[in-house]
Amino acid sequence: MKLLAYRLNLLVDDARAFIDRLEFASYDEYLAAISSTIRDVRAASVSSLHLAQLLFRPGLIFLGILGHYLIVFLRLLAGHSIYHGWIAVREGYYQLQTATIWYIKFQKNLSTTAKYVQVGAVVTLAFLWLARRHVRKQRYVERIVSWYMKKKHWVLRKYRHLVERVAKTSSFLALLLPHLLYVSLVLGTKRIIPSVITYFATRTYLCSFISFWHPLYITVTLLGRLSPHLGEHRNAEALNKSTSNGSKSTKNSSITPTILKQQKEREIQLEMLRVEVIDMLKYWVVYAVLLATVRTGKLLPFIGHVLNVTTTDVDLTTVTKGFRKVSSKAGFFTKLRLREKFVDELTLIFFIWLRMPASITGDNVKESVTTALSPKNSNISKGVNAPGKSRPVDIVYAKISPLVLAAMNSSAFLTKRAFGDSPIRDRGTFVSAAIQKLHSMLNLLVLVRLISEESKDWLITTIVESSALLPAVTTLLMPSYFTSYGVIYVSLVVPAGYSISSCNSIRGHSCSKQHDVDTLMPIIDDSSRYLQFWMVHAALSILLASFAPLLAWIPLSTHATWLLWAYIQLESSTRRIYGWFEGEIGKKSLDETAIARMIRWIIDSLPSGAQSEKSDKATATPSTEGAKLKDE
Repeated sequence: MKLLAYRLNLLVDDARAFIDRLEFASYDEYLAAISSTIRDVRAASVSSLHLAQLLFRPGLIFLGILGHYLIVFLRLLAGHSIYHGWIAVREGYYQLQTATIWYIKFQKNLSTTAKYVQVGAVVTLAFLWLARRHVRKQRYVERIVSWYMKKKHWVLRKYRHLVERVAKTSSFLALLLPHLLYVSLVLGTKRIIPSVITYFATRTYLCSFISFWHPLYITVTLLGRLSPHLGEHRNAEALNKSTSNGSKSTKNSSITPTILKQQKEREIQLEMLRVEVIDMLKYWVVYAVLLATVRTGKLLPFIGHVLNVTTTDVDLTTVTKGFRKVSSKAGFFTKLRLREKFVDELTLIFFIWLRMPASITGDNVKESVTTALSPKNSNISKGVNAPGKSRPVDIVYAKISPLVLAAMNSSAFLTKRAFGDSPIRDRGTFVSAAIQKLHSMLNLLVLVRLISEESKDWLITTIVESSALLPAVTTLLMPSYFTSYGVIYVSLVVPAGYSISSCNSIRGHSCSKQHDVDTLMPIIDDSSRYLQFWMVHAALSILLASFAPLLAWIPLSTHATWLLWAYIQLESSTRRIYGWFEGEIGKKSLDETAIARMIRWIIDSLPSGAQSEKSDKATATPSTEGAKLKDE
C-alpha cells in the first residue's frame, strides 16, 4: 500500500509540473481579453453597417421610388381592369339575354318539320360522338388494318403459289400471268360495267394523276432526300480541292463504332436512293418517248388525221348543200379517227398497267418462278432471275432505250469518244475533231490566263451537250411545221437519251462499302441533274400549254420554243432554274414569292380610280374654261 501511495504522489507531481509548463493564463487575463474582443467586434460591425448604408442608400432609395410608382400603376390597372371587366360581364349578360330571347322566339316560329330536323341533327351528332368513342375504345380501325394486311399477304401468297404452279408448265406463261390477269380484269370490267372505266377516264383526273402528277411528286420528294447527301459530297469535293492546292492536312485515321454505324446507315440510305433514282429515270424516259411518239404521229399527214381525236360521232358527217347543212354517212377516210372517249380509256388502262405495283409484277414473281424451276433447269432459273426486267416499266424501257440511244449515237456520244471516255475512239468524225481542236485552243487560253479553268470547263460542257442538238439545227431554217419536229427532238428525245445513259451508268454501281459510296456519289449527282430537268420540263410544258393559243398567233414562236428547250437542257440552266424553283417553294410566306410580287406589280401598274378621276378633271378643265370665254 505504501508503494502504491508513493507512485500516485509521483504521478500527481508530474502532472502538476506538465500543467505548469503549458503556461495557462489566469482567469482575469481571459476575462480582459474577451471584453476587449467584444468591444472590437462591436466597433467593426458598426463601421461595416455604416459603410454599407453609405454604399447602398442610393440604390435602395431608387428601388423604393420604383416600387412606389409600380404600386400606383398596378392600382390603376386593377381599378380599370375591374371596371372594364364589370362592364364586359354586364354587356355579355345583356347579349346573352338578347340571344336567348331571340333563340326562343326563333324556335317558336319554326315549323314542326324543322324542329324534328333539329332534334334529328342533335341526335345524329351525339350518336356520331358516341360511335367515335366506341370505335376508339374497341380499336376497330387497327383491327381492320390488321385484317386487311393479313388478307393482302394471304392473297399474295396464293398468287405466288399460282405462279409457281404455272411456272412448272411454262416459265414464259408464268411471267406473263400478271399481265394476262390485268387484261382479263379490264375486259371483264368493260363487259359487265363499262361505265366505270368511262367515268374514271373522262370525268376524273385519275389518268393525269397516275401518269404525271404522282411521278412528279415522287421525283420532288426524291430530290429533297438526295439534297443532303449531294451537299455533303460537294462540300467534301471542295475541301479536297482546297487541301490539294495547299498543304495536306493530316486526318485522324481512328474509326469509332459510332462512325461505322453512321457509315452503314448512310450506305443503306444511298442504296435505297439509287434504286429509286433508277426507277424514276426509267419512268420519265418511257413517258418522254411515248409523248414524243404521239406528238410526232400527230404531225404526220395520214397518221395525224387518225390520232387527232374527235368528240363527235365519226359515222356521220355534215355536208353543206346550198344554205342548208345536211348530215350524211361519213366516208372511210373520215371514219379513220379515234374518239376521245376511247383514247382516254386506253390511256388510263395503259398507265395503270405501267404503274402496276412491284408485288404483282416485280422480282417476287420472278423469285417464285425461279423457285419452281430450280429443281429442273438451273440455266432457265438463272435467265429468269435477271433483275429489273419483270415490271411493265422495265419491259417498255428495255424495248425503247436501244432505239433512243441509236437516235443519239451521232452527236454527243461521239464527242465523248474524242476525249477518251469511250473505249471505241472514233476520231474521224467532224464534231469530235472540231471539239478536240477547240479544247486545245481553250487550254492555250487558260495557260496565258485569258480565261479561267471554270470558264473553259463550262464552255466545253455546253458545246458537248449542244452537239447532241445538231440533227435538229437544220429545222431552225425551215418553216414552223418542220421546226415542230426539231422541238420534239430537243425537248424529249435528247433528254431521254441522256437519262438512259445516266441510268445505265448508275445501274452498274452498287453501294456496299465506303469506297463504293465515294464512287457512286458523282454518278448520283449526275443523275439528279436529269431528275431536275424533268421537273423543269413539267413546269415549262404546263406553261407552254397554257399559252399555246396565244403563241399560235406569234410569228416564229415555234423557233423560239426550240431555242428555249435547247437552253433548258443544258446542265447549268437546269440546275439554276431548279434551284430557283426550290427557293420559291422553300419561302415561308406566299407574299415573298416571285409570282406574288409579279401580281402586285401588275396590279400597281394598272390605272387606279383616283388617277382616272384626276385625268378626267384635267381634261374637263380646259373645256369648261373655253365655254366660259364663249359665254362672255
